[in-house]
Amino acid sequence: MARYALKRVLLLIPTLILVTFIVFMLMRIIPGDAVDYLVQVLQSSSGGKTIDREAVEVMLGLDKPLLTQYFIWLNDLLHGDLGDSFFMTGTVSSIISYEMPATLELVILTFLLTTVISIPLGLLCAARQDTITDNVIRVISVIMMSVPVFWIATLILVYPAVWWGYAPPMTYVSFFEAPIQNLRMFFIPALLGAITSAGGQLRNVRTLTLEVMRQDYIRTAWSKGIKERMILLKHAFRNTMIPVITMLGGSIGYLLGGSVILETMFNIPGIGQQLTTSLGMRDYPMVQGCILLISVIAMVINLIVDLLYKAVDPRVEIE
Repeated sequence: MARYALKRVLLLIPTLILVTFIVFMLMRIIPGDAVDYLVQVLQSSSGGKTIDREAVEVMLGLDKPLLTQYFIWLNDLLHGDLGDSFFMTGTVSSIISYEMPATLELVILTFLLTTVISIPLGLLCAARQDTITDNVIRVISVIMMSVPVFWIATLILVYPAVWWGYAPPMTYVSFFEAPIQNLRMFFIPALLGAITSAGGQLRNVRTLTLEVMRQDYIRTAWSKGIKERMILLKHAFRNTMIPVITMLGGSIGYLLGGSVILETMFNIPGIGQQLTTSLGMRDYPMVQGCILLISVIAMVINLIVDLLYKAVDPRVEIE
């Protein structure tokens, strides 16, 4: 297993280099650039004074050919330097390290809520196949999958404020400083993210469990008089763990992407909100650093999922 893990880690290197190259080039071919934005800001702050655009390009290091810029940035990256933000005070690394805890908390809380919702309800639907309970939960799951998260978030932000004068907290406080106040801010966006992603996972758990429930060894367990709960959890669900783990691991990337919307709408100072702001300002180093970090997290999660296969099912060969 150690050899396999080492090979997978080594394969991450060319993948990450390809990701950095694609993001680097895409940021420079979209309409508008950092120089235009900074020139406008400087002109506004100087009372309309003419700003030398070429001087701004030189200051930002954007006067060189694209490939030269990329290899300079890649060389700095290999030395642990993500560069400096064009429009914010501080290095990209320091800004990301400050904002990363909020994003990780939101993703972890959303993941836990998604798992708590999808797995028990999926098993319940499998155990009560084609009953009223099963049909109602499946209809609700389709609605959960279909309704856009930003629409539900808008309703939650607007109507409670209009009807009851209540709005979710918009000031970030660390969990270690004030846990209750922190959870009041994070619980609602985490629950929204869980609702939208749990619908599909619920249906997958139901389908996978039903496939296993039709196997001969399940019929044998029924004939021995084993309790339904034991059959469902110990025999059926255990043998669906590999595809379920794959599904849960893949949802981490989806949750990281969804955090961009939720962080922006609920004013959570995380990587998602920073990425949205930086894209609008064309802050190249900041965008590249955020996407690189998200890519690394997604790849590490995939590696962990592959290694879990062996722990769940010893028959799996991963060498």
